[in-house]
Amino acid sequence: MDARMQTPLSEEELDDLSMFLDSLPSPTAMNIEELDGFLCAIIVGPELVRPVEALPVIFGATAEEQAQQPVFETPEEAERIIALLMRQWQTIARTLADEQIYLPVLLIKEGNDARGNDWARGFLDGIDMRWDAWQRMLNNEKDAELLMPVIALGHENHPDETLRVKSPSPQEREDLLHLMTAYLVKIYRYFEPERMQQAPAASEPIVRSGPKIGRNDPCPCGSGKKHKHCCMRTLH
Repeated sequence: MDARMQTPLSEEELDDLSMFLDSLPSPTAMNIEELDGFLCAIIVGPELVRPVEALPVIFGATAEEQAQQPVFETPEEAERIIALLMRQWQTIARTLADEQIYLPVLLIKEGNDARGNDWARGFLDGIDMRWDAWQRMLNNEKDAELLMPVIALGHENHPDETLRVKSPSPQEREDLLHLMTAYLVKIYRYFEPERMQQAPAASEPIVRSGPKIGRNDPCPCGSGKKHKHCCMRTLH
């Protein structure tokens, strides 16, 4: 694998990818926060999702629609954006395979706070990619608790009032965001047996990118808190 694929995206590269997604004409195209949640779901889930399946969902268009109206203006743009997407995909996969906490990309919105709704909706879209395979967790009340933060935030502003969840208080939201992050590793482990049964050649090799961060070490987000007490990455 190209060594560049092992390098996490810089803030500038995340901004570049974010601006591209925001420029897409489809109203269902994902923003950078939705993309991050979507990638997390298909990585921790029970069945492999290939890029050829995922990209049309990310860009908000079917493969047939993309063939009629290409997403990219030039081959160079296509190469650059796909490389950024695949590096983000690999970063998430490596982090979770190393049993480290992955710090979600969350947009800062009104009130200078990270709300997490888009990330949760992206994660739910990722579940939809392999809905039947997720039923083992969804149909078990105890196991489904791992998805409680995602469902609470993903349904906060649901257009169907019968599915809408009451908006959390600021403290409740912070708690949900931390749980949402912490539960990623648990969901990854939960579905590991299913992923292990798939053909080894179907997935990319995972290479450790660096030393593990201890639970009592300073959080890499720079908050000054211990890693075990802080697991949220924000993108301005």
